[in-house]
Amino acid sequence: MYYSAIGILALMILLIENQDIILNRSGAFDNRAWKVYRKFLFSVMIYYVTDIFWGIIEARKLSCLLFVDTSFYFIAMAVGVFYWTRYVVVYLGEDELYNKFLSAGGSIIAVAVTILSAVNIFVPVLFTVDHECVYKALPARYVILAAQIFVLYVISVHAIISMLRKKAPEDIRKRQRTLAFFGLIMATFLTIQIWFPYLPVYSIAYMLGTCLLRAIVIGDEKEEYRKKLAEAIRVDEERRLAEKMHDEEVAYGRINALAGTFLAVYVVDPETDKFRVFSSNESFDAYDLAKEGEDFFNETVRKGESIVYPEDLEKFRSRFTKEHILNEVENSDRFAMTYRIVMGGRPVYVQTRAAMVEENEVKRLIVGISDYDLIVRQEKDNERRLAQAQNLANIDALTGVKNKHAYLDEEAHLDKLIAEKVVPDFAVVIFDLNDLKSVNDTEGHNAGDKYICDACKIICDIFKKSPVFRVGGDEFAVVATGEDFAHIDELLDRMKEHNEEALNDGGIVIACGMSKHYKDEKTALVFERADHNMYENKTALKELKK
Repeated sequence: MYYSAIGILALMILLIENQDIILNRSGAFDNRAWKVYRKFLFSVMIYYVTDIFWGIIEARKLSCLLFVDTSFYFIAMAVGVFYWTRYVVVYLGEDELYNKFLSAGGSIIAVAVTILSAVNIFVPVLFTVDHECVYKALPARYVILAAQIFVLYVISVHAIISMLRKKAPEDIRKRQRTLAFFGLIMATFLTIQIWFPYLPVYSIAYMLGTCLLRAIVIGDEKEEYRKKLAEAIRVDEERRLAEKMHDEEVAYGRINALAGTFLAVYVVDPETDKFRVFSSNESFDAYDLAKEGEDFFNETVRKGESIVYPEDLEKFRSRFTKEHILNEVENSDRFAMTYRIVMGGRPVYVQTRAAMVEENEVKRLIVGISDYDLIVRQEKDNERRLAQAQNLANIDALTGVKNKHAYLDEEAHLDKLIAEKVVPDFAVVIFDLNDLKSVNDTEGHNAGDKYICDACKIICDIFKKSPVFRVGGDEFAVVATGEDFAHIDELLDRMKEHNEEALNDGGIVIACGMSKHYKDEKTALVFERADHNMYENKTALKELKK
């Protein structure tokens, strides 16, 4: 039972440290390496379970169950080596023959151990368990364990060589050293396990190794992921805040207008058109308008000829009629019109509002003219600042082209046109940069950023009349309409020619896939086809590079 205590402790530590990965909370891990690492953790958990049961069963001397559990024990161990090999190969990201050889080695070991475990049921080659529950190792056990030790050492050496060969930033080199150290720990402890089968040595190695990986490799990567996510949230929050400020300032401006000082207030009899000035200030009195009269609407329009700013005069004439004002008051309880008058030699915004009230059971039309200049200019300034904020939120900071948020807006706009059956002919073109990870790892992230910017310029130079969007770290999209859509095949040929030259002279290779809209109900379907075509092109370009 003491044997099982180590496995139980190791399993608890694994679950506590890696619960976010194991449960995949909020899509905690989205790239390929993280997904393989998650599978590796599951294989470690299965190994712990078999090791825990091995101790319990051996203590109770249940020979048949011990035989079954030991068989699964060897398989779980080999599967762990297989997923560890896959994780290191994917993490280092080098698409070489040597990596394929390492992956194949891990697969061969896992398959061989599974076959030997099955054979061992009928012909003892790995181990035996006698009726007294005594475990005895056989030659094949030493062979398969030695093979796993060899693979673990080779993987460690591979990680060290990769670290020394590339001029990567120190944080990446530290993670690569950790990968190498993990393999050395596992290989060393597995060597000890060969000679001491009744000790949970390999469980201790897994416990130490996974803690090390969590602290240095996974921990650092999660922090990077968190920072990128926080930055994306910050940009989105700034955009939302700008929109909220605009809405609040507009609402405040309108409330202020209702409570603000009127230049003049008229009381009008809607039946006879007689009027009188209820109140007016000095600046409005300077226009020397009548304090009362018999024909409010016509007199106001006539006086307006000399007061209203020329560019707004036609609007004033057409809207300031008795019929139009009374109709709006009847339908929406009030009339409002904003225009400019010449005051102090410059155009000033004013607003004329009208509402119907009852005075001693007699209806009267109250018409007020208020200074609206500050409010309108504030609204225009707010609109300008909102447009700037929205533009900033829609621009990729690195390349200067539109970002993923802008692409989603464009996709929503196209979906609306599709639903209304007025969508123009368009095509979606997806681009993916080859070898960006290699540039980041060997030359650093500054070089990687320049690589992205140079690739973006190539795309923009070819698709000059279409919006270019950066929709991922190394992925771009173009929505081609109009002239670019009409010449889409020629543009794709230019991209093909560029890639052929890049393959020959070591330039930037950009995988490309295109799809046209054809009776699709959603733009996303066009995007998916283009993305699929891009991956086919990416595979073909890699084959040509070989």
